[in-house]
Amino acid sequence: MLLPLLLSAFVSPARSADDTLFRVYSRAAPQSAVSRSLAGAGSALSHDIFQGLLNPALTTARIGAKGAFEAGYGRDDVFNKLALPFGAVFFENGGALGVFYRYLNGDSGAVHEATVNFAGRLFEQMDPEEAGPVDFGMNIRYENSKWRYNIRDSAISARGSSLILDIGFYQKYLPGFDFSLVFSNVAGYRWSEADGRDKSEGWIDGRHCLITVGGLYSLPIAGTFLLRIPVDLEVANAFSKSRPTAYMPRVGAELRIAQMYSARFGYARATRDPAELITKFELENLFFGGVGVAVKGFLLDVFAGKNEFGTTITYGY
Repeated sequence: MLLPLLLSAFVSPARSADDTLFRVYSRAAPQSAVSRSLAGAGSALSHDIFQGLLNPALTTARIGAKGAFEAGYGRDDVFNKLALPFGAVFFENGGALGVFYRYLNGDSGAVHEATVNFAGRLFEQMDPEEAGPVDFGMNIRYENSKWRYNIRDSAISARGSSLILDIGFYQKYLPGFDFSLVFSNVAGYRWSEADGRDKSEGWIDGRHCLITVGGLYSLPIAGTFLLRIPVDLEVANAFSKSRPTAYMPRVGAELRIAQMYSARFGYARATRDPAELITKFELENLFFGGVGVAVKGFLLDVFAGKNEFGTTITYGY
């Protein structure tokens, strides 16, 4: 997910390898099985702790009284061998501290990603008739990557590391409507090497920032069912003068039954393979689906799409 960040890559092979690897490839893997089943929507939908990788403010949603652990398994077009995410979040006085690790492996290389999450209440609700409280969160991500691919008929082998900051906001805006705002790749620093000789390092600036604006509409039905409709709009290149601004809409629907079972569907007009965005930008119609079960402190979620699938299990204590 969040693939439009590749639009900031330059056309030279070394620079493209740098931009592709160290800020984008790990973002291409699904951050959450729930969000992926909704085609990447859900930045305003609280559920499991992996939603905190999509929006750092969502880890404030308590799954257990003290904390939660989560693990998963999956594959997709980019990481077609293995994707293993692990995470833990600890709750204290309305705030949350989270730690995550993901190992992502594909035919062309692998990525290690470690994330530390901090989240808490930014503003309280001042008046019962006004908008609800606002939560704020930030993720500090460290990525180490090694990848091989072809650009303009040239084989590129690149490796490097990066330290990146994401920030997010979440608000129960009105009864039945939640709102989110996420800035991914706000700032950071990278170290990279292409073909063992072209070394570079430097700051990650606003040109690489991706803005996600999200909303969630919730509608109770007959007391037993709850329909939730998340809608996200991703905006890439908003701060780039050399590239046109790109918009990628994502929308989903979740039907919850008796607060135990969930069925999810999603559609996005977005890109599938991030490597293609180095030299071109093509949108496709993407469809996803998934199911979920919640039983006695455990959450089990599964998603599937074209050439990809995944599952996560969460325990709250």
